[in-house]
Amino acid sequence: MFYIRKTWAILIILLGAQFIGLGLFSKGFFPYKKILSGFAKVEDLPRYPNGKEALPPEPLFDRLVFMLVDALRSDFVFGENSGMEFVKSLIESHRAIPYTAHASAPTVTLPRIKALTTGTFPNFLDAIFNIAESDTSSLEFQDNWLTQLKNARNMTISFFGDDTWIKLFPGIFKVTDGTSSLFATDTVEVDLNVTRNVIPQLLSPEWDALIFHYLGLDHIGHSSGPYSPLMIPKQREMDHVVKTIYDIIVEQDEIRIKNNANAKPTLFVLCGDHGMNEAGNHGGSSIGETTTAFVFMSSKFNYMNYRNHIDYTDYTDHDHSLKFYKLVNQIDFVPTLSFAFGIPIPSNNLGKVMLDIFVDVDPLERLRALQLNAHQLSGILLTLWNSFTRDPEKIEEIEKIEKICFNSDKDEETRLQCLYLFAYYFHSKALESFDEESIKSASLFYKEFITEASYLLSSSSSDYNIESMCWGLLFMGFASISFILILTSKNIQGKMIFINKENYRLDLFVTLSIVAFCVTLFASSFIEEEHQFWYFWMQTAWFGLLFNSFKSNNYLKDSRLTMISLGQMILVRLIRSWNQTGQKYAGEVDIRFYLNRSYVLLMWILIFGSMIFFTIETLSTIYSSLSSPNSSSNSKSKSSIIGVIYKFLAQLLVIVVAISIIKYKIIISIVDSGGGELIVDNTINRLFPEILLWMEYIIPISIPVSLARIIYTILFLLLFWIITLPLLQKLIQAFKGLQITTISKLLLHLSTYLFILLSRPHNIPLYLLYYIQYILLSKWIKLNMKYGISISPLTINYILMCLKLMTFFSLGNSNSLASIDISNSYIGINEYNVIIVGMLTFLANWSGSIWWVLAGNLIKLEIIELRINKICLERRIQVIENYAVESYHKSNNISGGSSVSGISSGSNINISNGSSSISMNNAFEEVFVENNSTSLIGSTYSTTIFSLLYSDPKEDDNLVDMIDMVDVVDVIEDMEDKYIEDDDYNNNDNDNDNNDNNDNNNNNLINYSKPHSSNTSNTSNSLNSLSQFLAKQQQRNLISKDNEAIIEREQIINLVEFKNSIYYTISFHSLIIFILSVGVTILRDHLFIWTVFSPKYLYQIIWCVLFQFLIELIGGGIIWWISGNVRVHL
Repeated sequence: MFYIRKTWAILIILLGAQFIGLGLFSKGFFPYKKILSGFAKVEDLPRYPNGKEALPPEPLFDRLVFMLVDALRSDFVFGENSGMEFVKSLIESHRAIPYTAHASAPTVTLPRIKALTTGTFPNFLDAIFNIAESDTSSLEFQDNWLTQLKNARNMTISFFGDDTWIKLFPGIFKVTDGTSSLFATDTVEVDLNVTRNVIPQLLSPEWDALIFHYLGLDHIGHSSGPYSPLMIPKQREMDHVVKTIYDIIVEQDEIRIKNNANAKPTLFVLCGDHGMNEAGNHGGSSIGETTTAFVFMSSKFNYMNYRNHIDYTDYTDHDHSLKFYKLVNQIDFVPTLSFAFGIPIPSNNLGKVMLDIFVDVDPLERLRALQLNAHQLSGILLTLWNSFTRDPEKIEEIEKIEKICFNSDKDEETRLQCLYLFAYYFHSKALESFDEESIKSASLFYKEFITEASYLLSSSSSDYNIESMCWGLLFMGFASISFILILTSKNIQGKMIFINKENYRLDLFVTLSIVAFCVTLFASSFIEEEHQFWYFWMQTAWFGLLFNSFKSNNYLKDSRLTMISLGQMILVRLIRSWNQTGQKYAGEVDIRFYLNRSYVLLMWILIFGSMIFFTIETLSTIYSSLSSPNSSSNSKSKSSIIGVIYKFLAQLLVIVVAISIIKYKIIISIVDSGGGELIVDNTINRLFPEILLWMEYIIPISIPVSLARIIYTILFLLLFWIITLPLLQKLIQAFKGLQITTISKLLLHLSTYLFILLSRPHNIPLYLLYYIQYILLSKWIKLNMKYGISISPLTINYILMCLKLMTFFSLGNSNSLASIDISNSYIGINEYNVIIVGMLTFLANWSGSIWWVLAGNLIKLEIIELRINKICLERRIQVIENYAVESYHKSNNISGGSSVSGISSGSNINISNGSSSISMNNAFEEVFVENNSTSLIGSTYSTTIFSLLYSDPKEDDNLVDMIDMVDVVDVIEDMEDKYIEDDDYNNNDNDNDNNDNNDNNNNNLINYSKPHSSNTSNTSNSLNSLSQFLAKQQQRNLISKDNEAIIEREQIINLVEFKNSIYYTISFHSLIIFILSVGVTILRDHLFIWTVFSPKYLYQIIWCVLFQFLIELIGGGIIWWISGNVRVHL
């Protein structure tokens, strides 16, 4: 026990080192980017190159309406199937200027709002702050165009919609009406709360800028994807809002300009913060997520001369990458808006001014816009290069540095310096001569400088804390190497990982696959398509086992190893085709597509079939777990009543849960189908005509939130009942039949209901496929043990790890933030709570992997249960053997007390016949008959044993007492079920301990044969003699003490087995996070560091902290501890 505690202490110390390293590395790898402090001021604007006084540009507009539709992908506005007909009509009549805007990753709301208002590329951690609704990312002290409008132009700004804006810009808005952006189940009220403010605010005279942020379209994407029946109606709703706003501002502008010659038109901007992928999610860098719509509208654009320029400058060819019009970056909006309203460009802006909307502006004023943009960017360059200069006096030396500027070997700083000076030089000439050539040259150099400076600053490496990263690598490396050294030296039982020479190829295959996976962590394409790796290795492994089974001698005895391998290959292929994920093939047609489009009826058949299967399995498990063992009549009678009550209540609750989940899914499907009750109802009615009426009668609640809460409550009650089973076992006789696998099996079934509730409908049948995989894997392990092929812990744990990872991807997940599905994160709640939503998000997205944690624990506990049954069998049969020898000695007047044991304590049981249909007589013979010879003693012994086995306990009170003590009938039935029927467990751990016992018993072995019918008449005398023998030897007390010793020993084995198992899991995750940390350190300047490697690193943190530590270590440890406290009835 001391050694066990010592190894647990080592495990905790190494885990602590790993987490410390992870924290240090993350602190250095995810820092906030440095920004320029303060706000740009009008008085800081640069002078004209000719020395003219620095005046702010003349504003072109004096009012702003900024309408942001969350997740407004470009095709939602510009596509042929778009519902925004009015917007398209403005574009087609050249009265609006459209752009396709690129949104850089991470494509979530908070970072995109930062980009749209400050002109900067957001920090990757902003994606986390977006989920956590953190206030630490406020823009109160960071320069932005809202603050500039308020300070420089004294404009009154009001906001309505996503309350993220209110948190980002405290004190900016005069009037606000916020809604939560993260409560993603509301698609109607969340927009109506914004629209109700549109007309009143527009008609109010007290506004200069209005900002509307609509969330409904994004929520529809999360719940049912971009092709949901709700999507087109929502686009039409947004189009109607646009028309309402446009008509009012055009009418108002006409009146204002007529009454006031100094009045300017209103600028109306429609845009999206990001797009969405084919699953309706966002956060990654796919085309759909990064391609958004940008439309500029104004009464000013109605004039014919302006419309002609729009036609000439802004249309580009359509293609299939959602780039319908000229491609710009979202951050380009910031300097463009600044120039349009004559305010300073925010000091940290990296965007490029879009001159296309200023086609009627004087060319020199357009040069001024470029100069202001270049000057602002050069201010950021000064923080990188102290030698960079914006001094106008350098113009006089332009001829001297011309040769340097056109030298092909110049560095970036020199090139940008030259571009800036040349632009300044030609701008000065243009102001003096007003010649068109100088204007074009100045414009060309300005644009080139702005483009290259923007690219350099946006792609420059972040301000990494290398020292912190190195310390983190040191701690993680120490932990990872220590785990590997422990595993490669010996485990807690003193055995090497590669314990089986026959299966060394399988262990070698596992090792090579781990090494190969570590190598893939250095390639962005492999990270994006990681699911392909796990599908490939799982399929390859089962193919190798299939091929190996044909070559093995065991194939001639039992072909089930071959069939299991073939079945697993079919299942892997089917699961792989269920959900296409990653980047390269994410848009390919998969089973999900067909189930949601063409075969809806088939999908519901699979859903109902899966639910019926799991319900039957759960009810059966509850029934068997509460079966009372053999006991006295009085005790059994009292126990039966309690057992029946408990079974009835538990099974009733399970049935209610199953029906409630199906009803919930039907209701949600109706909502997601755009109110298409007929579609869903007709599908269900075709399947089961009256099932909707039955469900309404059994579960009268139809409100989704209330229904989900009922499900949660019942599952919690069942969970509480399960974890208290060991306590109930001590108090109530009805629970004496529990096995150590009972709790784990019940938890697996109940968790399946929870995961089904948190899954999309088309993914529900996947859990049935997972369960079939579990059954086949469990059978495969036991069959190998039956034939004496020991599967190493490395192989077993790696197979389970592959299944956890493969299952994670099979549900549609990937290493992109966009694959995080929040559509099921609000089941059962009606308001946003970061802890509850975060927990449900984790459970929903990692449900398949958590399912395999439970299934893996169950498989390992099944093996331990076999070991307990085997030891129990050996102990009890030894008692009967001793009686048989004593009885024979007495009946034949043989003196002496020689002891005979066919199977002594701790020895192995060898079974030579694998037939599952073997009779009880043959089973007994297979266990006890060593050869075909017979003897008088063997015949008498067998007769006594079989007389005991096949007598009715009710006929003899002595027999009842004997069965209560040694439980022979149950033991032999367990033997037939567990060992004869392919479940023989070869306990290699006890080999060394048994050698001495076997040597001592070899001289006393007796050849046993089948009983003869003529000997059965001695049954009663034999039973009485056995009862007297047990009483004489006080075997009741001896058996009780022996059983307690077995239980205590097996509880220790439970701890050891769990610790060994968790070592493999933690070692794998520790190695991966360490190798990945090394990779991102080396590739920190890589082009895809923030779009590919950083999301993968964030996912790996979740795997290590939430999955490995909370689920596998803490959760799994609790399950093993509870299972270890089950008092097995021996």
